[in-house]
Amino acid sequence: GDRAMKNRPNVLRGIREGKVMPDTYVITLPESGNHILDIRPVMLLTEEERKAEDFLILGVAEGYGEACEVVRTMVDDMYRHTDGFNWKSYMAYLGEAR
Repeated sequence: GDRAMKNRPNVLRGIREGKVMPDTYVITLPESGNHILDIRPVMLLTEEERKAEDFLILGVAEGYGEACEVVRTMVDDMYRHTDGFNWKSYMAYLGEAR
């Protein structure tokens, strides 16, 4: 999100270091098969998730409202480019677009 982008280095460092970051959210792949993406408060990330090399954070936002806007933008873009909600196809599209 725009507000999180202004503090990007501090936000990413804070996530890795396990700092208390109220009102900061991450967008991740869904933990449940019923979702397209998950919005999760940074404060609820486990220590293992924060330190795992393979933990994929797709977006960061300051405030739940901004997190919803980021997800909306991501889902709209995904649907526009894949004609569905297929995250793997969308990631392949993004790789080809570079």
